[in-house]
Amino acid sequence: MPDMLLTMLLAGAQPAADTAPFAAHSRILDLTAREDGQYCLPDGQICFELSGDVDAGERPAHLLLSFPGSGDTEKAALPLPDFADEPQGLRLWPHVVSVHGVDKADGGAGLEMLVGVIGEQRSMYSGGGGLGSRLHLLRFGMAPHAIGLGGEVLDVVWDSSLMIRACFSEQDAKDRLDACHDEYDFKAVLNPGPDDGGELPTLTYRSFATAYPQTSRRSEDNSGQKLKIADLAHWQDTDCSYERVLRYNGATGRYEMDRPAPDCSVYTTP
Repeated sequence: MPDMLLTMLLAGAQPAADTAPFAAHSRILDLTAREDGQYCLPDGQICFELSGDVDAGERPAHLLLSFPGSGDTEKAALPLPDFADEPQGLRLWPHVVSVHGVDKADGGAGLEMLVGVIGEQRSMYSGGGGLGSRLHLLRFGMAPHAIGLGGEVLDVVWDSSLMIRACFSEQDAKDRLDACHDEYDFKAVLNPGPDDGGELPTLTYRSFATAYPQTSRRSEDNSGQKLKIADLAHWQDTDCSYERVLRYNGATGRYEMDRPAPDCSVYTTP
């Protein structure tokens, strides 16, 4: 995915607030990547990883937890739920949403957070290919004598990168100024939302979508187009570059957008 796309997206995103771990209200914390493939909380006390050899194409079935600060080398294995989109691959979202980190009403110390798993779908075709992914947020909690991974509370399109061949002859390459692939990119980020005292923190979802060259549209046949130098730039799709507020609905057990999202499958479906 072009660096320009991510830079433009983050430039419009809300800055995260102070990321002190386990504050009483919402924080989105960056996990620290380690050489062994684990992702750890900022204080290094809890680390996460997915089971299985991801590089060998083995789809993980468990979220593994380790506790480096305790001196215990044993890992806790929490089963992952089934995901509706049946992803071909899974990877960890390198962040967590802190929900609770203070003593609960029953007097027992505990914490709760939302951990993320990104499900990927890939397609290969002549002269091109694509990757599309969705972010799944899961409830995770710890009490003095229990660890649990709850159900999915959020499922949203996350990022994608598609490349479609557009040159089939030397003349095509000449007409297109050697820009022989149409490229479609989609990127999303989560940020803390307005604090409304809900059961789970409100989040803000922001997306950004581009096409290259700027005249290309996936719903059209772009081969044989004669391009100008000015066309060799990224076009921002304003319909699929949008922001929504996500609020947790206790009745459904899921986050819901404040208004429907547009259909951006031309960017997100490989």
